[in-house]
Amino acid sequence: MMQTLAKAVVIFLNVGFFIGGSLLIYLGVVLRGGRWSDVFAAKNITSDGASESLVLLVLGAVVVLVACLGCAGAICANRCLLTLYSIFVGMAMLIFIGVAVLGFVAASGAKNWAATSYPAIAQEADIATGFNEVYCSAQGARFCTSATAKEAFTSFVPAAAPTITAVASEVGINVTEPTGVVGFCKNIDAKAVALGSLGAAFTAKLPKEYKSACDVCTAVNTKFGDDRAIFEWANEKCAMTPSTAIWCGSFLLATTSTGAYESSPYKQCRPVVIDVWRSFANQVAIGGVLLAVVSLVLVILACRLGRQTTDDYYVA
Repeated sequence: MMQTLAKAVVIFLNVGFFIGGSLLIYLGVVLRGGRWSDVFAAKNITSDGASESLVLLVLGAVVVLVACLGCAGAICANRCLLTLYSIFVGMAMLIFIGVAVLGFVAASGAKNWAATSYPAIAQEADIATGFNEVYCSAQGARFCTSATAKEAFTSFVPAAAPTITAVASEVGINVTEPTGVVGFCKNIDAKAVALGSLGAAFTAKLPKEYKSACDVCTAVNTKFGDDRAIFEWANEKCAMTPSTAIWCGSFLLATTSTGAYESSPYKQCRPVVIDVWRSFANQVAIGGVLLAVVSLVLVILACRLGRQTTDDYYVA
């Protein structure tokens, strides 16, 4: 009876391990194609996103294989499989303990950063630069794809916006249509073609900032899929303000910034970013503790099953 119960518990917990390993693989795939890793890819803070995603993929695959091994050992009551399984789970338990320690250390670091003015450490400037780039690219996608031309150019190039909208309105282009900069630029090109010989004179009236905005938005539009997660997070947690919109416009058009902090998105969002970091670190730490406890239980049950299997063999 006890052996049957132990088998059932081992199989049940290993199904959970299998699901957990699958989630690690999923997170690795998402991280490989995401942009959050670019934010924290500062020197001495973390490694690049490709390395992190590879670690998650490998760890997830190992967890899935160990879970399958444990289920097979429990179902077949094979002492060799159970012994091998116990060794692997014991190693996994040590890894989970290490993950928990790192999570608690990271959460403590986030708490210290929150209590310290910028920069908490020298490398925070690198994080600010990475965050500003990703944030502006993600938020810029809205202006490039779905905002009105008037709103977009007023936010990105306020000095040139009146000229751009006035020239477009002269030839009947609707500057309040939600086409984004990309759609607006296509409308300008189509109108220039329709004007024939007068098209060159028409486009010559547009300031140089118009061409720069069109080129930048074309590039931003192609990367919007990668930036969607940042865009959705920003809208919910740290929405763009008029001042950060102007800062992002200058940054995207010039591909440089006058400063990584003053008037930047990172200055506005720093408390939220640190809170996300602390919350995620705590979740990782708690998850590591729970997985370590489950691993310990699995090792004990697997050893018990293996011993009972041996006893049954000698009794027979």
